Amino acid sequence: MKWLTALIVGALLAILLPMMLGGQEGVWLNSWVKWGTIRPFRGSPGLLFSIPLFLGSALAFRLFFNWHSR
Repeated sequence: MKWLTALIVGALLAILLPMMLGGQEGVWLNSWVKWGTIRPFRGSPGLLFSIPLFLGSALAFRLFFNWHSR
């Protein structure tokens, strides 16, 4: 898996997972996982982006699929 693909998949996961867990009113911002979560657009009603989830998942996808393909 190329870095660009891993970053795109990580970005999608970093947006979708917080939104599936309730967005700004849900579980995501009422627990310890809110650390590193930002609202990318000021005044956005519910869009969240988790920076640690983005970086961690992109790195994990890259390492796993490169190891798996050898």
